[in-house]
Amino acid sequence: MSETDKELETLFKKMLKDQEEVTQNDQIYKEDIKNSPLKVQWDTQGILAYQIFEKDNYSYKFGEELENPDLTITFNDAEAAKTFLKGEIIDYAPIPKKEYEGIFKLNYNAGWIPLEPSEKRNRKPTERIVKPFLTVTFDKEKKYHPFILVKMPMFRNILARGEGEGNYGVYVPINQSLGTYENQIIPFKIFKHFIDKASHIVMEDLCGCRLIKECQHHDVSLGCMHLGSDLKNIDLEDLERDVPQNIPGRVATREEALERVQLAYDNGLIPLLGRSRREAMVSGVSDTGKIMSMCFCCSCCCVNGNLMRYGSPSLSSLRRIDGLKVEVDEEKCVGCGDCLEVCVFKGMEMHDDKAVVNQDYCLGCGRCEDICPNGAISITIDDTTYVDELIEVLESYADVS
Repeated sequence: MSETDKELETLFKKMLKDQEEVTQNDQIYKEDIKNSPLKVQWDTQGILAYQIFEKDNYSYKFGEELENPDLTITFNDAEAAKTFLKGEIIDYAPIPKKEYEGIFKLNYNAGWIPLEPSEKRNRKPTERIVKPFLTVTFDKEKKYHPFILVKMPMFRNILARGEGEGNYGVYVPINQSLGTYENQIIPFKIFKHFIDKASHIVMEDLCGCRLIKECQHHDVSLGCMHLGSDLKNIDLEDLERDVPQNIPGRVATREEALERVQLAYDNGLIPLLGRSRREAMVSGVSDTGKIMSMCFCCSCCCVNGNLMRYGSPSLSSLRRIDGLKVEVDEEKCVGCGDCLEVCVFKGMEMHDDKAVVNQDYCLGCGRCEDICPNGAISITIDDTTYVDELIEVLESYADVS
């Protein structure tokens, strides 16, 4: 056995053993796994083992194969495998696809190389070195998404540490039923505040999520917007480096920015406002705290929705607006389930043929109220001072002036 294989075997046995204590004490794991136990077969450069993850039980075997595993995980790179098994941060991401039919693959960032001036597109000075990390295979009938991996604590913890601090976002419902504040519909006051204040506004010409998923329900041209002076040197030819196709963009006026917010809502999209370090990174921007992003999400393609639906809601940096209430009138609800179809975040459930708001997951996006054919769902904010408080919180994370 080579020295590399010996090290991998030692690290792998330790990881398997360490998960005993983690799964006993990790409440997030117990919540994530309670309705979706996992049987996982590992192949680490030919070293075999399996794990069984259940809410109240964890078991494993080294050197053995599991019959009918849910997932089979194969490492493609020995050095990356060692980094992962040590619990160190590794910047990994799935290769995006419209559908994952029986297989998905993850790459990792192995560093950056400088580009020669003749190779640079606009002002982008470097290019990422991407290498294969691991391959996951499964039964096509199960329709798994790569976010299923973060139900396992070792994947979730590495991803959480890699995201870092300083992320905060809210979905802002554009529902007229929320009323007005200072002669403006409440949600538009929030967007207008930051758009009016922004020193720079950049608008993406395409939504990367909807482009990859070949969205059939919403306008792919309604891409994200970014605000703030960190955008001064952004590469307008490619604003989403994690997407295989180039996502171009342009500098926008305040009027164009406000129009996009309205167009997005008219198209059934959910506006998201906040700061995301990863959003800045994939846009090729150095985040110094002077960038804020506005995304317009759909229930079919949204990355955040897929994280909530398939992975671990604990990893989301998104919050519901304080003071916002979403309620169902049982007498009006006929149990049609339309609200469940449009909810991206598992925020609506059906109990005894009646819709019920899961207050732990609901982010107050407002789509359920908008879609309900019987007016059974209400979304309210009981004190308009929460609007000013939200603006203050967002400004504590990012200065767009």
